Amino acid sequence: MKPVERDLLILLHEDRYNEQEIQHEVKQISDMLSSVETMEYLTRATEVADCNRHRISSKRRVLERAFYRKEPKAFEFIIHKN
Repeated sequence: MKPVERDLLILLHEDRYNEQEIQHEVKQISDMLSSVETMEYLTRATEVADCNRHRISSKRRVLERAFYRKEPKAFEFIIHKN
């Protein structure tokens, strides 16, 4: 997996942490986000509601097609299960 460049905004009390502790925490947060931001986790947490076919699907193939479609399909919604 290639490294991801991202901007993180972390608010800390300036007296509580030294630079090494901050770098360690930022690395842990980045590692955690990298493991969660995969298609596997995304397909577990979402479903597609297709109002044209009157169906709700959690199948990975249906979700991937909906995510990668260049033009959104009319009355097809990607819903987070939470």
